Amino acid sequence: MESNNLDSKYQKLASEYSKLRAQASVLKKAVIDEQNKNSSLREVLRQRETSLRRAEQEVDSLSFRNKQLELRVASLQEDFEKEVKKSTKNQKVSNKVRTHENVGDALNHSETILAEELQKKIMENAQLTSLIDDKSRDIQLQSDRIKELETQLAKRLNEGTELERKLRREIDTLAARNSELETKLVDANSMIGSEDALSASGSDNTPLHTNSTSSEERIAFLEKEVFHWRTQYEILKISDALPFDRSKEKLHNGPCSSNHSDSKMQNESNKEQLPKEQMLYDHFSKKYEDLLRAKCMAESRLTSYLTECENFQNNLDNLMKELKEKDIELKEAQRNLGIADEDLATTRINYEEQISVLTEQVISLSEQLASSK
Repeated sequence: MESNNLDSKYQKLASEYSKLRAQASVLKKAVIDEQNKNSSLREVLRQRETSLRRAEQEVDSLSFRNKQLELRVASLQEDFEKEVKKSTKNQKVSNKVRTHENVGDALNHSETILAEELQKKIMENAQLTSLIDDKSRDIQLQSDRIKELETQLAKRLNEGTELERKLRREIDTLAARNSELETKLVDANSMIGSEDALSASGSDNTPLHTNSTSSEERIAFLEKEVFHWRTQYEILKISDALPFDRSKEKLHNGPCSSNHSDSKMQNESNKEQLPKEQMLYDHFSKKYEDLLRAKCMAESRLTSYLTECENFQNNLDNLMKELKEKDIELKEAQRNLGIADEDLATTRINYEEQISVLTEQVISLSEQLASSK
């Protein structure tokens, strides 16, 4: 009968440990499933979930402890009653020795089982500590990534400010150039107006179209007059320059060249007979080529300025886009870091509570075994 009681005790202990292990595995699986299901709602319900989870764990642990205490008290009462009954009975010494041997064997067997369970719990604790270390390393990597993104963001901001300063300088230079060209245009218009007044007052061949023609015809007529008087002015300049050069040559040669004076006069008369149109053509063609060259240079410079401004604008747009993307990545990394911190805190608290409950159970079982010995 005593061996049957010990077997029943051992079966109860084994069933309790199997229940504990099944409950632990079920709890782990349920926690993982709930975390996978509620991943999209973590940001909104994180604080409530953590508080509710802690309360549930506390309630479960308290209920489990109460059940264990009730079972322990009941088993102790039964053991006490059995021991009292055993002590009151007058049995033989051989039966007592056999019962003690059976109790010792059962206790040794239960001690081995408890040692195995304790070894398993120690291994689980080591796995949990390694998991916590992995989470810490992940947090460190995320923090390093955040620092790197912050440095890149500061670099991009500095590049953007430098590019903005450069663009402002280019805009200021172009504005100054534009104002200079506008002043030159105003001066040219004033000069054209003065020449127009002179041509209208001094020329008898210029017809008056102030009342009969339109403004566009008047402008075209004035442009023609300006061109006409400029050509006349250039012809006069060239014709005045030629006799001045001839007089210089005569003064330079002096009376020493009196023998060849007739031949020189003849050559000069031949030169005077040369057409002036060729000289005017050469002069104006040279001037026209200079103007075309200046125009081409100005157009090329303008196109280069425009392309450079477009490139600057494109670079600025690209930098702003990259800056926005880096801001989004930084916010995402910070959000992931906060989630990882909260997960680490909750898992650490849960595992610490489970470990404390298991250690208390092991201590209580060891005390029970010691008292039964």
